[in-house]
Formats: sequence, structure tokens, C-alpha cells
Amino acid sequence: MDKVLVYVTGNEIKFNVASKTFKNTGITLLQKKLDTPEIQSKSVQEVAKYSASWASEKLGKAVIVTDAGFLIEALNGFPGPFIKFINQWFSAEDYMNLMKGKTNRRIIIQDCLAYCYPNKEPIVFTGSYIGELAMEPSAKPGTPIDRLFIPQGFSVPIAEIPEEEMTAYWSSGVIMSKFKEYILKK
Repeated sequence: MDKVLVYVTGNEIKFNVASKTFKNTGITLLQKKLDTPEIQSKSVQEVAKYSASWASEKLGKAVIVTDAGFLIEALNGFPGPFIKFINQWFSAEDYMNLMKGKTNRRIIIQDCLAYCYPNKEPIVFTGSYIGELAMEPSAKPGTPIDRLFIPQGFSVPIAEIPEEEMTAYWSSGVIMSKFKEYILKK
């Protein structure tokens, strides 16, 4: 079993959630900020696998990479795994304009973790979060997702939920737990 794992992410919240998951396991998690190429695919799993394979080759060691898709049912799954790309142009208000006249506000966030050694096939863990699109974007700062996504069990968008509560919410997700089980058995 690896005692040190490299998590390739620039997202501090993702890294904090992962660190919390591996607390008291004897595994040290290191964060590596590295811009990985994202292939254009409708599959979150394919995007994560490609990024993990690329990062493991670049760093010469095993890595963890996560990716997510933001699927708005009323928009036929748009923007899906293209969320990071789309958010370079779209604001929360742009999503609101697309939702005019739509009654279904359900959103599924597809979450994927890929674990990869150099020259090996990535191992993939998947999960999802359910929620709904707010009627109006939160006035608080954040990404369009933070300002719009109301997780199941909450009544306000992520941007308005205290960080400790959101860390606990994301920590309840299945991909890190599945990966933790896998790596501890290895």
C-alpha cells in the first residue's frame, strides 16, 4: 500500500475533504497543483481517466485525479462534464436565462475519481450528488455552481452554506470513501 498519495488538484476544498477522509489511516495525502489536459468527452469517467493517466506519466508516480459533471435535467444534461470550460463564459445569470419556462430544476452532479500509476490503466470510482437549481442565484461570491446548486437536504445554494457544513457534505460522498476502502485493502 502507498503511504503517500498525490492528489492532483488546485481546489483547496477538494483537497481538504480528501485529507479529512484519510485522517488517522497512516496515509499521507500531498496536493499537487498541475493543469491537466481535459479531453472533450460526454463521459466524466473518460475525462478523469485521461487526466489521471497524463498526470501519472508527467509526475512519474501514482496519482489521484477527480472530475465532475453538472447535469441539469431540464437542459438535457447540459453542461455535463464541460462545466469547467463553460464557466469561463457562463455566469449564474446565464444559467437562469436558459432555465426560463422550465419547471424541472433537478441537478445531478456526477463525481469521479481516477487512481493511476504510470503506464497502467486508471482505476475509477464514481458517485453522484442530487440537488436542485435555485430560483435565483445567491448574491454571495462563488462559481456559478456555488451560487446555484442547492444540495439535497439543504434549502440554500452552496455559496450560502458554512464551509464546515459543505466539507462534511462533500466528505459524505462515495468516491473518496470507495477509494479509501480500496487503498486500505491494497
